[in-house]
Amino acid sequence: MKKTLFTLFLAITSFVGYAKPDFEIPEIPNYASAEDASKDNEIALKTAKFYLEAKLPEDVVYSKQAAQFLIVWATVSEDISITLDEKKCQFMKCENPNVGTQLLLAYMSGCIVYGLENKQKDFNFDMHYFALTKTLEYYVKNKAVSGSDKIMDKLVKEAEKKNFKEKEQKKF
Repeated sequence: MKKTLFTLFLAITSFVGYAKPDFEIPEIPNYASAEDASKDNEIALKTAKFYLEAKLPEDVVYSKQAAQFLIVWATVSEDISITLDEKKCQFMKCENPNVGTQLLLAYMSGCIVYGLENKQKDFNFDMHYFALTKTLEYYVKNKAVSGSDKIMDKLVKEAEKKNFKEKEQKKF
């Protein structure tokens, strides 16, 4: 009995330890200005990386908190510009709305990481391609929990081909 309780205790503590990021994700309902958002660029970068690395279901609570913060930050920030359209972002056509929402946030996180790490505000192909590959990685890693989507499965197969980047550049 003691061995079973100890094993259960280890499982629970490792679960909780794995799910929590090693930094505090801010709970900001709104920024007063773009300058205020700029002050949080470092935490936005950490939060975007956390979202992309999140493994569901373990990280679901903090992933939701990260997503909320990133939406608020990206809406106000003048340090990043993200452009979305269905031609470039096929995940916007997902039949499963849960998958689509998660992938939209993964794409946005990829754009934030690329933009802040490269000190690049304007949306371009390199930012798009980086964000798209991170979105595909996120989808593959979490699809057993989030659910699969035919459009995404097709896109993952296309991404495995050598000429994927060239095809994406033509769409741009």
